[in-house]
Amino acid sequence: MLAVAECVRSRALGEVEIVWHAPVDPASCDGDCDCDLHEITCGEPGISAPGGNREVPADLAESSQRWCAACRDAVRQTV
Repeated sequence: MLAVAECVRSRALGEVEIVWHAPVDPASCDGDCDCDLHEITCGEPGISAPGGNREVPADLAESSQRWCAACRDAVRQTV
């Protein structure tokens, strides 16, 4: 699935976790500089995450990485 990353820092340990979000319109990113921000499925209208889209497996098993539950569920409902 195409996704955009959000880096979340843990307050207690200072560790960084990557939370993957589904972009609202993944086809709108053509790799050009016009796709620096992406509205995300779980956000209020106008909430965007920086960075390009990346292909991320639905069954992500990387340490310190996870799917945003709301984005994952929204994508599964549309498939």
